[in-house]
Amino acid sequence: MTTLLDLPTAAARIRETRRAAASRRAPSPYFFVCGAGISVPSVPLAWAIEKECKERATALGLATGDGPDDPAGGYSYWLEQAYPDPDQRRAYFREKIEGRPLTDANLRLAHLLSDGALTRFAVTTNFDDFLSRALHLFGQPHVVCDHPATTARIDLDATDVQLVHVHGTYWFYDLVNTDVEISDRARGARSGPGMSELLGDLLRSRAPLVTGYSGWEGDVLMTALQARLAAGLRHQLYWFCYTRDALVSLPGWLRGHPNVCFVVPEDGARLPADQVLDELLRTFKVEAPPLTRDPLGFFADRLRESAPRRAPDAPPDLYFFEDLVRRVEEAARRSVDPKSTEAAIEGVRDAVRRGHYASAAQRAGRIALGGLSRKRREDLLAALWPAVSRGGRSANEDLRILDAFLRVIDASAKGKLPVSNGRYAAALIGRVGALLQLGHPRKARQAADDGIARLGRKLGRMPRAHHRLRRLRARALVAERRLDAALTEYEELRARFADATEARLRVSVCGGERERAAVLADLGRAKDADAVLESLASRLAGLDDRAARRERVLVLTARAEIASAAGDEDAADALRLEAAEVAGDLAATPSGVPPRLPA
Repeated sequence: MTTLLDLPTAAARIRETRRAAASRRAPSPYFFVCGAGISVPSVPLAWAIEKECKERATALGLATGDGPDDPAGGYSYWLEQAYPDPDQRRAYFREKIEGRPLTDANLRLAHLLSDGALTRFAVTTNFDDFLSRALHLFGQPHVVCDHPATTARIDLDATDVQLVHVHGTYWFYDLVNTDVEISDRARGARSGPGMSELLGDLLRSRAPLVTGYSGWEGDVLMTALQARLAAGLRHQLYWFCYTRDALVSLPGWLRGHPNVCFVVPEDGARLPADQVLDELLRTFKVEAPPLTRDPLGFFADRLRESAPRRAPDAPPDLYFFEDLVRRVEEAARRSVDPKSTEAAIEGVRDAVRRGHYASAAQRAGRIALGGLSRKRREDLLAALWPAVSRGGRSANEDLRILDAFLRVIDASAKGKLPVSNGRYAAALIGRVGALLQLGHPRKARQAADDGIARLGRKLGRMPRAHHRLRRLRARALVAERRLDAALTEYEELRARFADATEARLRVSVCGGERERAAVLADLGRAKDADAVLESLASRLAGLDDRAARRERVLVLTARAEIASAAGDEDAADALRLEAAEVAGDLAATPSGVPPRLPA
């Protein structure tokens, strides 16, 4: 039986297992396993790589066939067709990776590893050096193993931060990417006592915390894990899934194992790696990195550690390091008055760095806004924005965060909005959604009206925001059981946005139509509802993207429910089967965490 958990429950379980080990003075029972999902969006995902390679191979006449249909095989095939030589592939990935900005997930993981409260060990299938760069940025020394010949560098009993690239890095010719290369690495080919053996030793005493990695049978990680699971793990393994659909693509030997817990979001939601790491930072109460708490003091310490020490009679210091350290230390002492507004805003930033978004909102709420300059308001809103965009752990926390953000905007001079229209709209939309989740439909409807009034003529240039606010308003009317008013709202939405061409807006318009059909069914107009849904299903079948396919599953399921209610079980079964087929195709298509992309 598959064990499913939500994120807070999993984080609490991990904390208690770690505490039990610490009470025995035992080493951490965990290590991180991470894949492409921690480096999105700085490096293209597997489907984008495959598409680009297919176009190149076809245009240059390099392709020798059509390639396999499965996503993993297709990725490997077209990469090798476009870049037949290992050195070509290395150069290709170097161009994709080098100089790209660090991602939030890599910074969050480096933050956790540097603190060490959870673990100091990470294994990755990625070729990029983002995690290593993030550790360097935070001033954290670490050991890197990126080739089977360097596994001797790893000491499983050490307290150092250690990072293992099981498929190599883009720096070297040995990066492992094609089917043959990955299979060879899994069998230990060219490795001697290498990656397979290292992972086997690691799994004997520790359990993985898997995030941003979708698994691929045949690579060295999955091979080692399958072998170890046959004998059982000493601790529960926690596999964080990007979507619930991701479970379908994982092998049965993993899904049904009693030592494996899958952490999944709610239906239709996503659980990106940075959100997982945020929760772990909060749960383990990790302090912000020294670099961010006291940047000048941090650099002064680094300079002092790195500069050569000189005896009184030594030759002069040609770089004047002692003077440089002194100047940085003086600047640090003068930098921030602890009673200043800047210090208060820094308190908001500090809460965000630690993943305490509700605390960030609370600290922002204590800042007196009267007389605050436009620049300081912009700084405060920028400090709060990560909390707004990521949200709290509940709808109540979301509402507090959004209220804090809008409070700063409301205190600004009219006509001088200290934030972009897009962020303003996102906060207004988020407030409506939070109120609906909390079961306050009347307040949600009023918040939707308020958002529409606030944005006014700006909505003409923001069709997705406009549609979202009106759709949420219609949902609130449904929740109030004002079905005739809701139907009117949905019909106005259909008329206003029927000609939408932008991809995401088209799917949202289809979602509004599906909700209109539900209102029609609720009003006893099942035939009209089914006609709307039938038309929608045909329209969505012509849209080839993941959001459209997800919406199509919902439409087909709704049609099945109407057929079943009418007593036509044959039609209902046929529609359910079609929905299952679309859902299966959706689960089989990579959505952002391919098993072996170096990102």
